[in-house]
Formats: sequence, structure tokens, C-alpha cells
Amino acid sequence: MYSWYRDATRCYAYLTDVSASQVPDDGTSREHHSHTWESAFRRSRWFTRGWTLQELLAPASVEFFSTEGIRLGDKESLRPLIHEITGIPHEALRGDNLENFTVDQRLSWAANRQTKRKEDKAYCLLGIFNVFMPLLYGEENHAFDRLRQEIDKRYAENAKLDHLLSMLPVASEAAFNSIHNQHEPTCLLNTRAELLEVIATWVDSPDDRCIFWLNGIAGTGKSTVARTVARTYYNRGDLGASFFFSNGGGDLSNANKLVTTLARQLATRIPLARRHICEAIMEQEDVMDHSIRDQWEQLIINPLSKIKNDSFPPTVLLVVDALDECESETDIRVILRVLTTARLLSNIRLRIFITSRPDILIRHGFRKIRDVERQVFVLHEISPTIIDRDLSIFFENNFSTMREERDFEDDWPGTRIIKRLVEISGGLFIWASTACRFIREGRRLAMRRINTLINGYRSGAGPEKQLDQIYTTVLRDSIQQGYSEKERQELYVLLREVLGSIAILCSPLSMESLAKLLAIPLNDIKNTLADLHSIFNIPRQTYHPVRLHHPTFRDFLINKERCSDLDFWVDEKQAHEALGDSCLALMSKVLKRDICGLRSPGTLVKDIDPNQIARCISPDLQYACLYWVEHYRKSGIRLSDGDRVDRFFREYFLYWLEAINLMKKSAEMGAIIRLYHALLVPADNVHQLPFVKDARRFIFAFQNIIKQAPLQTYCAALAFIPPTNELKLHFRGQMHPWIKDIRIAGAMIPEAKDDFNYVSDLAFTPDGKQIASGSNFEAVRLWDVATKSKLCKYSGATDKMSSVAISPDGMTVAAGSDDFTVMSWDIKTKVLRFALKAHSGWVNSVVFSPDGRLLASGSMDETVALWDVATGREVKRFDNQSSCVNSIAFSPDGSTIATGSVDQMVRLWDVLSDTEELRVVFDGHSGCVNSVRFSPNGKRIVSGSDDMTVKLWDTVTGIEYLTLKGHTKKVMAVAFSIDARLIVSGSEDKTVRLWDATSGIPLGTLRNHTSGINSVIFSPNGKLLASSSFDDEVRLWDTKTWALVGKLDDFEEDVNPSALAAQQPDALGTKQFKGHSSAVTRVVFSPDGQWLASGSQDATIKLWLKGVEHWRFEGHSGAINHLTFSPDSRLVASASTDKTTRLWNLATGMASHTLEGHSDSVVLALFSSDGRVVASCSTDTTTRLWDPETGVMLGRLEGHSGAVNSIALSPDNRFIASCSVDTMVLLWDLATNTTSATLRGHSGPVNSVAFSSDGELLVSCSEDATIRLWSKAGAIYGIIKSDMLPVHSASFSPDNQLIGSSSIDETIKLWDTNTMSMRGSLNVGAVVRKIAFSNCGRYIETDRGVLDVNLRSFGVPSPTSPHALFVSCDWLKRDGENVIWLPNEYNATDVATQGELIVMGNLSGSVSFIKLANEC
Repeated sequence: MYSWYRDATRCYAYLTDVSASQVPDDGTSREHHSHTWESAFRRSRWFTRGWTLQELLAPASVEFFSTEGIRLGDKESLRPLIHEITGIPHEALRGDNLENFTVDQRLSWAANRQTKRKEDKAYCLLGIFNVFMPLLYGEENHAFDRLRQEIDKRYAENAKLDHLLSMLPVASEAAFNSIHNQHEPTCLLNTRAELLEVIATWVDSPDDRCIFWLNGIAGTGKSTVARTVARTYYNRGDLGASFFFSNGGGDLSNANKLVTTLARQLATRIPLARRHICEAIMEQEDVMDHSIRDQWEQLIINPLSKIKNDSFPPTVLLVVDALDECESETDIRVILRVLTTARLLSNIRLRIFITSRPDILIRHGFRKIRDVERQVFVLHEISPTIIDRDLSIFFENNFSTMREERDFEDDWPGTRIIKRLVEISGGLFIWASTACRFIREGRRLAMRRINTLINGYRSGAGPEKQLDQIYTTVLRDSIQQGYSEKERQELYVLLREVLGSIAILCSPLSMESLAKLLAIPLNDIKNTLADLHSIFNIPRQTYHPVRLHHPTFRDFLINKERCSDLDFWVDEKQAHEALGDSCLALMSKVLKRDICGLRSPGTLVKDIDPNQIARCISPDLQYACLYWVEHYRKSGIRLSDGDRVDRFFREYFLYWLEAINLMKKSAEMGAIIRLYHALLVPADNVHQLPFVKDARRFIFAFQNIIKQAPLQTYCAALAFIPPTNELKLHFRGQMHPWIKDIRIAGAMIPEAKDDFNYVSDLAFTPDGKQIASGSNFEAVRLWDVATKSKLCKYSGATDKMSSVAISPDGMTVAAGSDDFTVMSWDIKTKVLRFALKAHSGWVNSVVFSPDGRLLASGSMDETVALWDVATGREVKRFDNQSSCVNSIAFSPDGSTIATGSVDQMVRLWDVLSDTEELRVVFDGHSGCVNSVRFSPNGKRIVSGSDDMTVKLWDTVTGIEYLTLKGHTKKVMAVAFSIDARLIVSGSEDKTVRLWDATSGIPLGTLRNHTSGINSVIFSPNGKLLASSSFDDEVRLWDTKTWALVGKLDDFEEDVNPSALAAQQPDALGTKQFKGHSSAVTRVVFSPDGQWLASGSQDATIKLWLKGVEHWRFEGHSGAINHLTFSPDSRLVASASTDKTTRLWNLATGMASHTLEGHSDSVVLALFSSDGRVVASCSTDTTTRLWDPETGVMLGRLEGHSGAVNSIALSPDNRFIASCSVDTMVLLWDLATNTTSATLRGHSGPVNSVAFSSDGELLVSCSEDATIRLWSKAGAIYGIIKSDMLPVHSASFSPDNQLIGSSSIDETIKLWDTNTMSMRGSLNVGAVVRKIAFSNCGRYIETDRGVLDVNLRSFGVPSPTSPHALFVSCDWLKRDGENVIWLPNEYNATDVATQGELIVMGNLSGSVSFIKLANEC
């Protein structure tokens, strides 16, 4: 049926319940008189029937007729009306392919439609989804289940696209028609008519003016116009997306989610763009972390450019309102730059409508856009006559509503009064709307309120003063009469606290949440706001957010000059401090470990019911967790050791970390703590600073797992953070209750360097013989270049040395520190020449002038200072236009300083001028500028940025000369070669790239660093390039061959005292707790459970008694392949690649025998069950038998033609079986040392062999993907084929009814011995090499721990069974449940368990002892 409609030229719909008999016969079209039948058309049953959906969508044309047969219009002419009635997108009504719309979208079109038969509810959608299924009338609702199954099969791809789109973070309240904005007004009929006509003309014009800027002073109605424009073009089907900024609106107050939100809306509104946007996400899954510029290009411009259109370019409109309310000036600059690229689209007419106040920054940004690319309309310059007309309509409309509500007279309040109110409003619609709300709330006293407003008018006052006056009037009116002076003062205090808090909140809160945050009774909040509806949007439900009607009230309330009544004025800094304190108090009261009651530490955020998180972490607590640091920053308070913030952080940091990740705000946690760190003045925070640094390391190291499984904060993070981190000891008591104890015998190798321990700057001496660097500790380091050896340190700072410079004469080394100081030393004597408290923020860059007389320093305090090198006197200071300075450089002639800044700008400053003269601003990067350098002739500047680009600029014209792209992460360092022919750049992507400085052609990439690059510099003679990285390593490169010359020696860094405490002996009295120096190959418990043995590739064996190293056995000269204890736990046998097996006496700690005879590596050694024989097998094709008491060889079993992989002794110790790469299994009689049976049948190497418990059967498994069962006599008993994959190990259950096997596909399988059929399979998440059943048969013991294989529910343990501890690739599991995530360096190479204790040997050489609690 659907295809029949689709192929029809035209279809007709007769609406029997729509009459058009009243349409006048005046020659005009029926559409012009739609108001006579539109209401009935909207209610027509035709739009509620299931089958009519395909009648509407399938045909190219549908014509609608009334019951009288009068033509009402067709699908195209009535499209806006049909869209409103049905909610079906314009594109679908236009005839776009329905495949472009999501399954959920199409299902929603039929959600409210009815059919006579239940089955038809599904059947009528078959064509809509292009699926086929038989019509089975009588199945009723089951038809819809079948439809969903068919849809799922057909639209799995759509589900994938939906998932990709869900990866884009959105500001849910940004759209003009979001729930948040649904009650906001649009322009009244016949108001703003001229302006809307200008906008309509611009939208439809074919020229290049892709941007329309509507600007106006506060309160002139910009947002109302924006909503009207958005609604108009939404109804037309031409609105692509909208974003309404709002200061203090959380995600709406910044641009972090601007582009991703626009992209999500575009994908929904323009189905043709949806696939291309999803493709962009697939290509760059981390696109949401990219710069605004790159997001715009990848998610908006590129996808739209791929849409193919056969006719004229369709129009797509984007609406961005209140750009001035974006809190980041840097982001505003970038937004204005990137939006102009809309003109580059030729297949689509992309139009961007922007509103804002005429702030200087935005005006400057629009001036830089060519006139042919923009249109500007100044709202407050509209003719006063037109403004007054629109305001009169506005007042009349509002008073008409009041007349109806209060039964006032028809002409109330009179034309004269309306005219007077229009006059008083001064052209401000916000004044008019506030006045109307104020009057309306007066109810019966509305006239009195009108008189109050008129009488309070001050002639000659400007619009802003009139606005201030009405706000003051409203506030005064809210304080009722009859209170004593004391009571009035109490009310004023409460009013200021409540109103001030709402005004400065970083994100809106409900009355309920505000009451909890401020610790004020809800009724007090409600009563305080009861008479302030004219200022605030106060919902009836106390759990919905309270919002300002307009941001001008915030401006008024916190400005002492404007809020002249000091009973209402709010001191902004004090209010922020109070809110910060409230956040701390709330978090201290509510935060706790496992706040959502998850219990299981491996629970993933994606698996938690969002409602559960919302119940446990209420909006007020979420707010406190997100914004406590921001409020303290804005308060300007000086934090210090031991204050309330310090105490909170030391007690609640982990709880806060858990909560912030449960809230899915992991992206913000690093920035919050970085901001907190920046607030700490070193002189006042001697103890707090190192603690916060360690907290940042903690986050950096474990952020990837904590954001997925927040309770790993108390497990993996605390377990595996290095002992040098103060938090390890400080928070040891907050370990998850499932974990009783964790101790790690660290590898006997140099401590790993984290990316916090970075070399932060480099400087050569003029002769190139020495090189200096900054460091993450309180010293500058100096090396000898020729020998690469360390020479000395220059100390004196109290925090990290971020930058370093050496004077042109080579006599002085200077450095800038995070303790805000600039320091200078004599390079030879190391005598400190001066230490200047130079800045009020971190000193990020220092550089000497070419003549050596000046030293410049650039800081996070947004200034550049010049210092006299001889005296240390400040010569000059530049204010870097309110942007933090990351990098500075002197021009070769010393006349100019270049700064690279956080605001994405490069600036040139005149050094010689008596004033702070700014010469040029280079504006082109879309990320922070991290490094700037002049070319040797001073004509060019090179800059590197967070936007992953390197840019070359002309210093005279300010023109961007080249943009170099190739890095995949932030560019942290740039440099010119001495001859200016090359540019070198270093990036967080761990590479150093070489570029031709003239053409920009990439010439090569240097790859050897294991961490991000943060400094590059050429030696004075140009023969060497030095590069430093975040992991504290400096490398030297030969610039002729670009070969690596070498790495500079490491310095042994100091650690803070609290970190040293973390390395002290623990409660168990461990004197030395170290593992091995290379990968651990084997860990095994003794039969009596007293000992643990560990062996390593470093040829050593360690014996641990109760978790403490007791013996260290040395003697082997090769790696340890295998360890095993004697049955009486008196001896341990070790098999090694050195061709020997050694027996060690646990009583004496000495080797009792060295068993020599094999001619190649010994694979493993086994004791017989009675301890009288040791058997060893080797890659030399033999198995040998030894007397453990004497060390004498008892037998040599030869018969294989290839390496022996494994051996097994029969339960009665009479036979031994060996398996080999030669595809055979040999059975040997130990009485005669001869072969009793040869088992042939495998076609590939045999990996393992095992006896049944009665010794009558054997099982072998092979690379040929088979498991074979044999009789002791050598006859084949059965063959099991295992999915064409090699089988590593196989074993019998104690009752011989089952066989367990492990394979390369990370599965354990159970097979029935009698039927050879599979009884169960379990994916264990790791490759298991060895398996054996426990004596009880309930568990499988492996080289990665123990698995519960109770057949009643394979892999799911009974609650009464003992716990099974197992290690997958990434997790330590308990009864199949994730408990502790394992970092890469702690991936297990071998595992041993004993009760609740699990021991892991690690690739690094460490040995981890983890004991879990008995009850969880």
C-alpha cells in the first residue's frame, strides 16, 4: 500500500469533519481565509488515524478538501500547519528519504494515532520503515513486537548512528524551544515588524552576508527577537539549531558545548547531515575535546558541505543569542572568527543570526569581519516612534490580560497612563516587562503599583537609571510594613543572602536546592521570593530552577553605584565567599564513600540507573561539587595552610572525586583542581601545595578508570599510586571495605617518571657546552653537553621551576618559579644574586634581552615584567590585556617583546617606549598559545598552540604567513634554526616535527620520546637540537643527520617530606619490600600455605613468608621458567633457561642440589606426590628423573623429536606422560624408564597432558584445535574439536566426568567425558595457559587465579560458596565481579591464590599481595 501511494502522481484527502462553507467568494485563495477552517483542520480525525500516516508521507503531493469538496491546500502549502499538528519534520513532509530519520523519530509520528484493530498499529508502519512481515490478524499487540524485531534487524546501523551522536555532550537547555525556554516570550503580533522584515530579507538573500549581528543595550528585547526568529524558521523547516547563552546558566554560560550542541540539533533537524556528522565522530571520537575551531570545521562545515542538492541551495539558519553572556572572552573571539567560514559553503546557504550587547570585544570582532560577510543592526538606534509603538502594543496586550483576570473596566488603565509608562520605559522592553509583572502581581492593588512606578519616575534619568529605579521599587515593595526595625534588618540580611546567591550562582538552582545549599529553611526561601515574581521566574514546583527574568538585575544588585539602597546591595566578593563556604559545608555533611550504595567497586557508571545517582547526589550537592573552587576564586580570598578549605580537601578529596565522576563530570575534575592549585600562594601554603600537586598526579594517573568506575578511587588508585605520593598514606584508611590489605613489592628498577615530573624549559650556554633546564622540583639543573652528565643544581625556590634562561655572556642563569618568584644565580659559583617576588601568579617564562641588561618574566598574573639584571630593580610592566602569559621572547634587536597567551593571541610590545605600547596583535589560533619565538632576523614570529597548529607571522604587517598542520595533540614548543631555514615544533603527541620555514613543507618527524614534548632549542652553533619531555627526559639530536645523539643523565630529585613518610615501613614491619628487576614468570604457594615463591626473568627466586621476603635465591644464570614445592614444603625446585634445575632448602636458604644434564632450557620441574622423585622436561627433547635427596639423575627419557612442552605424573607415581611439539604424547613406565605407549593422532604441537584421577585415562590438547582422550594403553578414547582454535591446557575433574580446557579466545570450556559434548563456556577476559580442577571439583585453578564452575549456573557462584579470585587482563575479579582495576604496569604474568589472598607477579618485576575481606 505504501508503495502504491508513493508511486501515485497525486493523492486526495477529503476531510469530512472540516467545513469551509464560510470562506468568502471574493476571488482570493482559500489559504488566505484559513482562519475560518484552520481550527477544525487542526482537530481533524484524519491526523489521528494510523493508516493515514502513510497517505500523508508516501505521495509526492497530497491535496486536502473540505467536506463540501472545497480545496483547502496541498501538503506543501499547508506544511507549517501540518508540522504543528503532527510534529513531523518539514523535511519528511517535503518528501526527504525516510531513512534519514531515526527509528524513534518515525515511531513518534504514530504514537498518538489510533487504529480499529490492535495489529494495524504495527502494520500501518511497515512502509514507513520499509520492512516486510506477514499480516497475522489475531496476534494483537504481538504484531508490534514483531515489527520491532524487523526494525532492529533493518536499522542496526541507525542505532550505531544514534550511539555516535550520543557521544556529543549537549547543553540541554540551550535550544530556543527547550523546556527551560518554553515560557519565554516571542514578539507580539505587529511588533518589531520592520526589524523582522529586514532579518527575513537577509536570510533569503543570495549574497555572502552569512552573519547578522543584532546588537543593543541591555533590556532592548534582543532575546525576544531571537526567539521569534528561531520560532519562525523552525516552523518553516529552515532552522538548523539554536544556542541561547545565559550568564550563570551552567553549560549556557560558556562555549564548551556550543558546537556539539549545534551539531546534535543539526543532526536531528537536517537528516541529510546526520550521517555526515556521525562519520566525523567516527573519524575523531575525541572531537568533543578539540578546539572550538576544529569542532566547527569537523561537526558543522564539513558535514554540511557533503550534502548533495540538485536544485538551489537550501537555507539553514543558526541562532546564537546573548553571545556577550559567554563567560570566556577568548571563546567569544574564536566564535566570531570561525562562524565566518559559513560563507565557504556553496551547496547550502548557511546563515548565522547573533545577538549581543555592543561590548567592545564583540564590536572589535565584528569590525574584523568584512562588510560583505556580515549585516549589523543596532536595536537601540531604531526610531523612537517605532519603539514606542511596539511598547504601546506590549503594554496594551498585558493590560488586556489583567482586565480579563481582574474584571477591570474595558479601558483600564487608560491611554494616558499607557503613554506615560511607554515614556518612562525609555525604550527598554525589560523595563516594560518587569513593570507589567510587578503591576499584575499587585492584583487588586494594581493601580496603586502603576502610580508607584509613575510617581517614582525621575525626569532626565537615562534608561539604565530607570531600570535601577524599578528594581529598587520592586525590592522595597517586597518588604511589607508593620515590622520592627530589628525585624526589618533581619529580613534585609535574608533578602541579600537569597537574592545575592541566586544572582551569582554559576548554574540555576531550585528553591529546594538553594535552601539545602544555604542551610536556610525552604519556607524562608519561598517567603523571601514570594513578592519578587516580577524579577525572578519562580516555578510553582519548588524543585524546578529559579531564574532571573533578565541579567540586568544581576548587574544592578552587585553594583554599589546602581543599587543605591544599601539594604539591598550585595557585595559580590563576600557573596562568593559565603557560597564557597556553603558548598564546603554541604559537601562535608553529605559526601561519603560509596555515596550511591553501589557496594561493588567495579560498578561502571554506564550501568548505574541515572535516577539512583540523582537521588543520592542531589542538585544542590552536584552544584557544590562543581563550583566550590570557582566561588572562592571570584571571592578573591587568600587561602592558607590549615584553613577550612585545606581541611576539607584533606578529608573529603576522594569522596569529592567519586561524586564528580558519578555525576559524569570527569572532564571538569582536572580543571577544578588545577584552578584550586592556582589559588594557592606558595608562601601561605607550604604544606598544602605539595598535597594538591599530589592530588593532581592522582587524578592524572587514574582519571581514565575513575570516570568509568568511580569506586576505583578507593581501590586501584589508592593501591597503585606510587608510595612517593602523599595521598597513598594519607587516605589509606579510606580503602574500599572489600579490600583488607594491599602491599606491593615494587620492581627493583628505577622509579617510573610520571608526566608531572617534567623538564619545563631548556637553555644552552653561549658556548653550547652546557645546557640548563627547569624542573618539577625547586631547582634549575645543569648538564655537560659532551658527556651528557649532570653538573649541578641551582636551588632556592619553594615550588616548581617553570622556566629557565642563560644570559648572553654565559655568566648568569635565571629562572621563574611557580612560587611567583624570579631568581638569578652566578652560573659558576651558584651564588644567588636575587630572588624577586615578581608576580602574583606562576612565572611561566623568563628570557634575557639580547644585550643581557634586561630580564623579562611572563606570568599567570597576566603581566610581563622587565628587570634590571644588575640590580634586580623592576624597570617596566606590561598588562597583557587580562590574559595569562605562557611564553615570551625578545626580538633580536631587543626593541620588542612577543607574548603567547591563554586567550589564543600573540602580542608584540614596545620595550623602548615610555608607555605600555602594544604594537601588533596576531589573532588566528583557536587554542592557548604555548610558545613564541622570533626568527633570527626578527621579521617572522613562530607560535605553537593548543589547537595543534604552528603559525608563522609577519612582524611588520601582522599577517599570518603560514599554518603548519601535522601534530595530533597540543603544540607546546617551537623554535627557529640558527640559519632560519627550519622550524622545529614539539607536541604532546610525543613527536618533534621539522618544517621548511619558507614553504611550510614537513621535512621529518623525530620519534623517541615516551611522553609529550614541552621544550625544543637549537645549540648556539646549530649542530644540536635539544628536546625535553613531560617525563623528565632531555634528548639531543644531530641536526645534520637527525640521529639521536643521546639522553642526558637523570637527576635524583628531592621529594616532599610527607611523601617520604609514605615510604616508611608499614605496620607489618617490612624492612625491604622489593620484587624483582625483570618480569615475574612464576608465583606459587607451598602446600602448607606458609610460603610463596616467585621467580623472574632476572634469574632470581624470592621466598616470602607471611608476605615478607625471607630468602633471595641466586645461582641461576638464566630466566626462571617454573617453580614447584615439594609435597612437604621443605624444598622448592626451579627450572631455568640456563639448562639446569635447582633444589633449594627452605630451612637454610641454600641450594641443596643443582640438577645438570639437560642441553637446553628446562621448561618445568615436578615433584612426585610422595616427594621421592623430581621430573624435569626440556626443549632438548628429553625428560629427566632425579632423586631430590641426593641430586642424582635416576633416568633419562628420550623418544621425542622436538621440544617437550609438558609432563604429568600418574596418581600412583608409576607412569609419567610427556607431550611435545612433535605432535606426540609418550607414556613412560617409571619402573623401567621405558616407553609403555606412544599416543599419535594430533596434527600439531601438543601443549599439555594430564591423567584422570584413577590414572586410567589421559587427556591431551594441541595447536591443532583438538582435545584427545586416551586409554593408558594408548588407544584413542575420544576426540573433541574446539572451534578451530589452539587449545592451551586440558584437565580432568576429580570424578572424571568432565574435562576443562582453555583456549586462545580467552574462554574456559567444560566437556562431558562420555558424550564429548560441551557442558558450558565462560569468557574469562584473559588467555589462560594452565588449568586444573580443585580437589572438590567445584573450581578450576589456573595461572590467573581460581574460577567457580558450578554446573548449575556456569560461572555464577552460589552465595554460600568460597570466593573465587581471578585476574583478567584489566581486573582482579571476585566471583566474577570486578573488584580492582589493574594499570598496564601491573598486568599479571602469573597468579597464585590462597583463600582471600591473591598474589600477582607483574611484567615490571613487582609482586602484588592483595587480601580481600571475608565478607563483602
